[in-house]
Amino acid sequence: CDDDLNAQSDGSTMTADIAHQGERAREAMSKLAQLISDARKGHTAKLRIIVGSGLIRDEAEVCLRGHQLHGEITKFETDGKNGGAILVTLR
Repeated sequence: CDDDLNAQSDGSTMTADIAHQGERAREAMSKLAQLISDARKGHTAKLRIIVGSGLIRDEAEVCLRGHQLHGEITKFETDGKNGGAILVTLR
């Protein structure tokens, strides 16, 4: 009963592509914010965000730093050797 519900997770990773359907940077950041919001409402532990290697990736890193400073995500990092994907830890 005393467990923090926001810290609970089923350990799952949700993958989403925000950069390869003609999105502009602003549209991609809107998608990213919505993905984080939706994932935090559920029990997802991590997000794997496909960002590509250009402006959207750069903007996503700036956006994720803000989410991290506000305590909305725990950390983020490049997904292994795939520089076009970012792994975001929510809990």
